Parts: sequence; C-alpha cells; structure tokens
Amino acid sequence: MSDLRDQTIENDLQSAIDAGHNVWVIGDVHGFNETLRYALEQLELTHEDRVVLLGDLIDRGPDSFDVVRMAREDSRIQCVKGNHEHMMVQNFSVESMEHPTEEMRVWFHCGGRETVSSYLRAFPEDAAGAMKWMLEEDKTWMENLPSHIVLDKWRLVHAGYNPNTAVEDQVEADLLWIRKPFHSAHSPIDPQRTVVFGHTPTMNLYPKSEDRWGDVWSSDVQLDDGRPASIGIDTCVFHKIGRRAVLSAFNLQTQEIRSFDRKEAWREDDWIRARFVA
Repeated sequence: MSDLRDQTIENDLQSAIDAGHNVWVIGDVHGFNETLRYALEQLELTHEDRVVLLGDLIDRGPDSFDVVRMAREDSRIQCVKGNHEHMMVQNFSVESMEHPTEEMRVWFHCGGRETVSSYLRAFPEDAAGAMKWMLEEDKTWMENLPSHIVLDKWRLVHAGYNPNTAVEDQVEADLLWIRKPFHSAHSPIDPQRTVVFGHTPTMNLYPKSEDRWGDVWSSDVQLDDGRPASIGIDTCVFHKIGRRAVLSAFNLQTQEIRSFDRKEAWREDDWIRARFVA
C-alpha cells in the first residue's frame, strides 16, 4: 500500500460498486454544513451506499466543525485529503491562536478564520481542554486521510495528477494543489480510469461561459471506453452572492450528476472574507 492510499477504503468502495450499490463523490464542501446535510438527505442513501468527499471539507463556510463531525461519524462516508485539510493540520492549534505565525495568517486569509470560529463556537469558554483534545483528534484524522483513491475504473483525488510524472510516482503536493498542467493534459493520466477531482471551481474551467458556472466539467480527452479522462466537480458552493453556488455529487455506479444549491443564508461580507484564494 502506498502511503498516499488506503487499501481498506479502496476495497470497501470497490465492493460497494461491484455489489450494485451507489457510490456518490461530492466536491468541495468548504464548511457549508447545511448544504451537505441537505445533499445527503436528498441522495437517500441506503446502509450499503457510500459517499466520498473530495477534500476541502473545511474553511470559508459557516460551520467546518459540523462538516467534520458528519464526515467522521457516518460510516458510509469516506474522504480524501485536500489542501485546506493540509493547511489546518499544519497551522491550527490552541497555542497558535494566541501567537499566530505568518503561515497561520496565510491560512486565515484562505478561509481558516471561519474554521477556527466554528471550533470556538462548539465549545463553552471553560472547555478549552475538551476543544484541544477534539482539535488534535480531528487533525490526526485529517493527516491520515488518503491523498487519492484508486478503483477499477476511477481515480478520486482532490486536485489532480502531474502529467509529467508517472501515475504511481505522484507526490502529495501535486495531488493536493495542482491545477493547469493537469487540466490541460492532452492524453489520459490513466488510460483505464477516469479522474474525478475537485479543488478548482469549474467556473475557472469554463472561463468564457458564465452560463456554465455551477456545472460539472468534463475533459475533452477520452479514454478508450469513451469516458472522459477527467471530471471536475467543485462547482463552487462558496460562490459570490448573485452567482450560482452549487454543491455537486457524481455517482460512480450510474454516472448521474446531482446538484444542490447552497442552503445557507450567506451575506456579501461573508463572501468577501472567505473569497477564493487557494
């Protein structure tokens, strides 16, 4: 097993697919807990169905703490690590809140401030010890998440793959952060598997087509079986007021797409604080 993968998770998901159950892949949630809860309800999951969250569960939105609780407490949900989880693991501690480093300030600018606020709201002022314990538990969980998931016909990853590196020799930084080189690849990363990814809002993959903002994106490059080489499903649930703000789910069993409008009553100044940075 590669250190970037988890064979137990991969076996569980592949077994669900082989048995005919639904496996839904959901794009970047970014702390929008009400929207995620609504989406999960609408998917009408059975006990045997599965959900994979493609990283960036946290930051920007109003309640990252609750999103992490849903992900950790529902045995049907699996996750891959996103760059925002990586930033939280590196920068969030009780001590750092009193003496923030420059790196923590950068994370705050990328939406981390809202994550810290959600943890503070979850605990009474006299429960600093309990908060510290839960925070360390959550960080350990995030640190141990797989950086990608490889199934018979699919690769699930937060950001993508470096097309200039062999698919089995990828480094975690690329899996969590890469953008343009992956999006513009002229041949499949893996000839047998479609890559389903988040990280880059699809509005940036449809730069001249505002009417496509909020839509799932598919690469023009195809596999031998006719499927797209890659599918982007970060449809930007934190989008600016007046624009489509959508959380999308893609079904690996049926290739159905379900999209859910943001449910939170977000204000313009919320978006300004949590605007897209990384």
